[in-house]
Amino acid sequence: MEAVRDDPVIQTTQTGSHGRYVLDIDDIITFPDIGHIPVFPPKPGESWYILTEIVADISLGRPVFRVEDKLEGNYWVVAFYTDNDVEDARDCVPGSLLCIKNGRPKQFLDGRYGFRIDDPSTVLVLPCTMAKLREINNSLRERSDAGLLLTCVACNTPVKQGCVRCKTRYCSQACQKRDWPNHKPVCKVLKKLHEWNRTDWG
Repeated sequence: MEAVRDDPVIQTTQTGSHGRYVLDIDDIITFPDIGHIPVFPPKPGESWYILTEIVADISLGRPVFRVEDKLEGNYWVVAFYTDNDVEDARDCVPGSLLCIKNGRPKQFLDGRYGFRIDDPSTVLVLPCTMAKLREINNSLRERSDAGLLLTCVACNTPVKQGCVRCKTRYCSQACQKRDWPNHKPVCKVLKKLHEWNRTDWG
């Protein structure tokens, strides 16, 4: 169990590698909650992600979603104002994560508070809940801490290569086939977590 940090404001995100997983999705600098979103736009080379779980599709015309912050109980809306808003929001379904790069909230004309998406490249949808993201992230950190990140996830045999998409390692087709029912739904999530683990957030 990780120790509680006395002053989370001074946390800094470490950069991991292929063999070392250090990503902390509770880091309020890299993944801020509503109380820690930066006041100013990002500086060159700096970035962060707002992690929210879609709880309801409340679209009336344009795509609009009610989302919950990574801190439970904080809700707001995300509205798509892109040129192809319906297409850009096609993967947004309740139970998915809507991740907003360098997001900064605003108040809409109807009084609701949230995020207006004008650029589809600033949004990523992950097919999992916040609880599942935490579970996967914790599992990767535990495997890394145990020196198992570069081993087969099914049998812990050291292996040089992994899944083409997300780099999860398998020593054989038999191990990959055995793990596939667990792996297939979260492959995209694993890919993004590994990318974030190796990102220098500025």
